[in-house]
Amino acid sequence: MAVLRHLDRPLDGLLRRAAERYGDRPAVTTPAGTLTFAALDREADRIAHGIRRTARRSDGAVVAACTLDAVFPAVYFGAVRSGLVLALADPAAGPGALRDLCARAGAGFAFLPAPAAERLAGEPGCPHTVVATDGPGGGGSVPLKVLLDAGTGPVLPSAFTDAGAVACVQRVAHATAGVRELRLSHRNLLANAAQTAIAHRLDADSLVVNHMQAYHPSLLAAAVHAGAEQVLVADPDPCAGMTVSRSLGATHYYGFPARLARLTDDERFADHGALPPAGRLRALFSDGTALEPGIARRLRDTLGVPVLQGYGVGGLAALSHAQAPGSLPERGAAGAPLPGTECRVVDPVSGVPAPVWTDGEVEIRGPQVPSGHPDGWLATGDRGYLDLDGELHLVTRKTPAYA
Repeated sequence: MAVLRHLDRPLDGLLRRAAERYGDRPAVTTPAGTLTFAALDREADRIAHGIRRTARRSDGAVVAACTLDAVFPAVYFGAVRSGLVLALADPAAGPGALRDLCARAGAGFAFLPAPAAERLAGEPGCPHTVVATDGPGGGGSVPLKVLLDAGTGPVLPSAFTDAGAVACVQRVAHATAGVRELRLSHRNLLANAAQTAIAHRLDADSLVVNHMQAYHPSLLAAAVHAGAEQVLVADPDPCAGMTVSRSLGATHYYGFPARLARLTDDERFADHGALPPAGRLRALFSDGTALEPGIARRLRDTLGVPVLQGYGVGGLAALSHAQAPGSLPERGAAGAPLPGTECRVVDPVSGVPAPVWTDGEVEIRGPQVPSGHPDGWLATGDRGYLDLDGELHLVTRKTPAYA
């Protein structure tokens, strides 16, 4: 499609281009301060320099926990800029899952919160460099500052060679195939950044409040693509994100169903004490598992803005569907395919496409889908059905939803 252009570039070029275009405009804001697009690009350079200078092999991987902080965006783009493959980790993953991920990815580096880093660094066969992203390090892990200090140097050229090369790996569950890997290329991720920005109507005037538990790379890349500021709210208080939205005049709010349910049950919600006026707020987006229709209606009626959901395989790296403003809250509603994306529902045994309103296995095809699937169709392992408008409704979900 014409809207999906410039896909033969490196993924980290997304941040480089944003730094050139938006420079001193805020990119990521946390309670600790703000990183501009130019500053975030410099941090990604330092990460990439540090990885290149300490890497012991050229084909290793970088495991990174998708923590909701200002470190993850620099690690995400910096790891890719270094030329190594990035493997995504759930921030809540236990020691066994992290060990398995590192072993399967052939990881030479792991960027993890301090407690997880300290545990992993003491394990046999762990990556040679385990970086504690939010602490002094210990138990053999290295504080982030040490790697950053090793990464000072000139602007780093990307190690990019091929837009079809794998940039990021995510392990997801499948109903019949067990745990499998999604190997996403630079082109896949660039396309999905543009698709998500279009579907969510992100632009350089957007101010995004992210009140998730994990940093979804699809949302990170979409905001960078659009030049939008992201304000990260890690406070678990269900009203914290709305309070920040009101004070800053947010245009987009991202939350996850369990926290949104707690928000509607909170007495401050009933008193309207923590809610922003509709003002600049364009929509509330619920990511992860399905949001109960009653909760969605209550949020919509109180806030006066659309409450929208979407769908992505693994729920983390690539989005495939999104609801449009005006969509009605319905159980399992996931919306229409993103620009350039196709969706079908097939009989899980015969593989024959199912009629509308008939549930079966959800399959998707589009520029965000990794290559290597028959006719380009990715079997998700999730069950759902299509309505007459071609919108997807999920019945059961097997792929994990990091929320």
